[in-house]
Amino acid sequence: MFDYEYWGNNTLSIGANMAMEEYMLQRSEDSKLATVRFWNVEKDAIVLGYSEATSAIKKFDNTFEVARRITGGSHVEFDENALAYTFTVPRDGSFGHFEDMRKYFAEKIGDALAGLGIDSTSVDNRASTINVDGRVIASHAMFWGVKSALMHGLLLIKPYDVDKIYERVALNERKIGRKVYTEYDALKNAPAVSAYIGASGHAAYISKEDKAAYVKKVVAESILEQVTNGKHREVTLNSNTVSAAEKLVADRHIGAPWFNHRIPNYTEKEVEAIPGESLDGALKGGLGYCLYIQVPDRAFARMAQPKEQ
Repeated sequence: MFDYEYWGNNTLSIGANMAMEEYMLQRSEDSKLATVRFWNVEKDAIVLGYSEATSAIKKFDNTFEVARRITGGSHVEFDENALAYTFTVPRDGSFGHFEDMRKYFAEKIGDALAGLGIDSTSVDNRASTINVDGRVIASHAMFWGVKSALMHGLLLIKPYDVDKIYERVALNERKIGRKVYTEYDALKNAPAVSAYIGASGHAAYISKEDKAAYVKKVVAESILEQVTNGKHREVTLNSNTVSAAEKLVADRHIGAPWFNHRIPNYTEKEVEAIPGESLDGALKGGLGYCLYIQVPDRAFARMAQPKEQ
């Protein structure tokens, strides 16, 4: 469908990673190429959704960094347990609507996981999730720009340290029927790719310390193959690229005002839609954790219970 550039599997600060998201959008607009990138963070990071209030963060300290992203939804933690993915495309008519783009790339990720032997993989485009055995293993969001578009998200590689997340950000609960179900429990019960890769084959001989990196590499390569069919140009991400991305963001977003107040907001000259959000207006408080924000109650109740129930 597109000519692809592959920008590797990189580890950067969360600020540099968010800058690269906007750089890739600009790249697709200017070059008319699609881009693929996988990434991790140098330090734990909490990222707020485009329209989310900072009250979602319980405390600020030096154990993690913070950022705001250009896509909708709510707060999410990026750390060594997750692999992030980003796709950008030119708005050349290949996708008529953001739902088409979301469905296309989500199915590619689902097919990649299934190809790695992870059974019971399913895509839920209404909830913007990819599930294994009915539980969220990946979640993503979109930016439907006027001239280019982006979908990015994260995939759980190892089980989250949920107690650490609970100390940092709000984890909501839902009353469904007569019972209360919590995002804390849903995260505790969430599947992770490392549980499915390594029981046999090469990964069985990888040390515990090296397994996460191995699994991230295997998953990234599988998704890349599904998306590009092996046809892509590899591009090296270097310090000059990161500097150009950070300058782009510095010119567009003004430091703390952008993070604290979402100022300046995007306009219709730049973006057709940020799904689920208005481009301006008050920031939203009281939102749940991003992996579950669109999951319906019935499905969430199952996710928040141990698998054997």
